[in-house]
Parts: sequence; structure tokens; C-alpha cells
Amino acid sequence: MYNNLGVLKKKEISSFKRGLISAKLGENKNKLFNWLGIKSYREIDFKQISIPDSKIAALAIEEANDLYSPSLLKHCYRTYFFSAGLAISQNLKTDIEFLFTTSILHDIGLTDKHNHACSQQCFAIYGGDFIKEFALKNGIDELKATKMKTAIDMHLNPYVNRKKFGNEAYLLSKGAAMDVVGAHTFQLNHNFIHKVHQEFPRTHFKEDILNTMTSLNHKKNTRADILFKMGFKKLAANNKLNSVFK
Repeated sequence: MYNNLGVLKKKEISSFKRGLISAKLGENKNKLFNWLGIKSYREIDFKQISIPDSKIAALAIEEANDLYSPSLLKHCYRTYFFSAGLAISQNLKTDIEFLFTTSILHDIGLTDKHNHACSQQCFAIYGGDFIKEFALKNGIDELKATKMKTAIDMHLNPYVNRKKFGNEAYLLSKGAAMDVVGAHTFQLNHNFIHKVHQEFPRTHFKEDILNTMTSLNHKKNTRADILFKMGFKKLAANNKLNSVFK
């Protein structure tokens, strides 16, 4: 966990960079094991996943519709469907209300109303604080609200320990990474990905997400700043979801 601004110290920066390398190696290993038939993932039908019918989910949609640009809103929906799909592919039990609400609001710190925070602190930490207050205000208990905060706090991490932080935090990080840089796509069948894109097209997303990294003046040594310096622009630009899975 990071300090309340999400500005990493020297040792934390080194650890974060090692985590990025380790996560990529782990992904490549799992992809190879899948190709060799050593490790398999469940097939998923888009109809298996639904948007929860609850007060907090409805309020999150209302908030998102008011604040997000069209491309960022669709990214958040894709993040949910990819995260929920990854849960099914790995047979992981999840609190769907939790996963949906955090997926829809995880990038609230990049919206026009809130992106002033980027130059002052990590936008993911800001988003975590926002979701906790939002959840508490709308009837979610303290424990769950705190876990929701942690999930959004950590969604920029290359790997989230699901045993320590929960399935939802683990899945949110993977689902967001899948949509932004194309990680873990081998875990989901092509038809499912195509259907997600039909429902929530990627129109202008590549340009818009790159713009959030180049124009929002992310505070030095936050994870967004470090990711950008380590080549995020190239990874996002080369995301195969932008072309292969249209």
C-alpha cells in the first residue's frame, strides 16, 4: 500500500518496476502453458455476465454518465465485463456489485471534474478515496467500502495478490490492464471479446487514454508518471484489442 498521495519512494519505485517485469513474465508463462494445454480457462458467453440491479450500481452508472467522456465510459464498462469474464475463466467467486461499482468508477480521477487531482496526487488513490465516500454515503458498510477503496487504489499495480486483497481487487487490476494494454487476452475466448466490443466500442479510446497520460501533468513518481516514463504510450498504442478484436 502507498501513502495517501500515492507518491512512491525510491524503494517503492524499484519494487514497482520489478513488479511490472515479474507480471509480464508471469503472463507469458501462463500464455505458454495455455498454448501447451497445461493450463486451461473456461469458455465464457457474454450473456453469463449482467449488470447488477442494486442501488449502488444504479447510482454509480448515474455518476459515470454525468462525468465520463463517451470513450472513457465505455472503457469502464469493458473493464467490468473483462474483469467478470476473467473471474469466470478462473472459477473465482466475486461480489458482482463490488466489481461493477469499482470498475465503473475506477477512473473517476481522469474526468474533467476531478482530473485537477492528477498534478497533486495519484489519480488512483484519489479515485479510491472517492469510491469509499461514495459507497458510505449510499449505504455500503465500512468494511466493504474500505475494500472498494483498496481495489481502486491498487488498479494500476502490475499484480494484485488476490489472497491478500481479495478477488475483486485482483480482477479489477487485470481487467483494466487488459483493456488498456491488451494483457491477459488469451484467458478470454474471441467471441466474448468481440461481443464486449460490439456493446461498448473502442472508438477514440486509444487517442483519449494516451491524452490522459500526456496532458494531465501527473505528479512525479506516482504510478501513472512511472508507467508513462517506462513506455506506456507504446504499449497502449500497440494494444491488439484496438485492431485484432474489432
